[in-house]
Amino acid sequence: MAAETLAATAGIEVYRDGKCIIKRIVYWMDLKRNYKKLMQEAGDLRATKDAICTEISRFRLTEDMRVWIARTGMIEEEVIELETKYEKKQRWRLDCLANLSRDMTEKCNQVRNHREEGKLQKMTLAMELPEPVRKIHTLKLQENSSLHKVVRHVLGFLDDEKIRRIAICGMVGTAKTTIMENLNNHEKVAKMFDMIIWVSVTKEWSERKLQDAILQRLKLDVQGLTSIEEAALIISEELKEKKYLIVLDEVWDMI
Repeated sequence: MAAETLAATAGIEVYRDGKCIIKRIVYWMDLKRNYKKLMQEAGDLRATKDAICTEISRFRLTEDMRVWIARTGMIEEEVIELETKYEKKQRWRLDCLANLSRDMTEKCNQVRNHREEGKLQKMTLAMELPEPVRKIHTLKLQENSSLHKVVRHVLGFLDDEKIRRIAICGMVGTAKTTIMENLNNHEKVAKMFDMIIWVSVTKEWSERKLQDAILQRLKLDVQGLTSIEEAALIISEELKEKKYLIVLDEVWDMI
């Protein structure tokens, strides 16, 4: 009975050793393919990181995104280390090559999972960030109409970096708002500026109301702000190093 038990145990060990050897051989045979897959996944991760960095360069960086970017850098270094090992593999033993192939497979899965996490972070970031342009439903101006010519003139002024302020003046009902709405929606304006902020001023305007409208447009928390100076500082910090256009509609008096 003891002999049968010993034989069964030995058989199990042989079976396990056999599976391990087969798995190592498979890893060894798949080394080149696993290397290519890892390089492809690493390239996709890099593209995802670049796309995210482009988004966050417009506005604020969240803590979760900061952690993801830092982790991405660590993973990229680990991939480079595996790539270096692969390039120096010529004199390695079979078991070492099998281990390298296994490590590449595991790293490939890690890179893929991290990239998917980054995509979710990017979607969250896109929802949290203000849109560069909020399109306004308005009358589309006919080509070469008088109003269309005004739009073209203003586009020229906007393209001049020396001009800091433009006023469109006229009597009530002369389509000033329509002109500005067409400017707001214009593709050239979207390319000129990182952010276009539309604010309706109205007759009962105040500096604080104007600030609150800009803060809300930028999706910034306005609760707890107690002074005009504090709000001005937050807006200034948020728009720092950004090229932006503030469009003030319904202005009835000097601001």
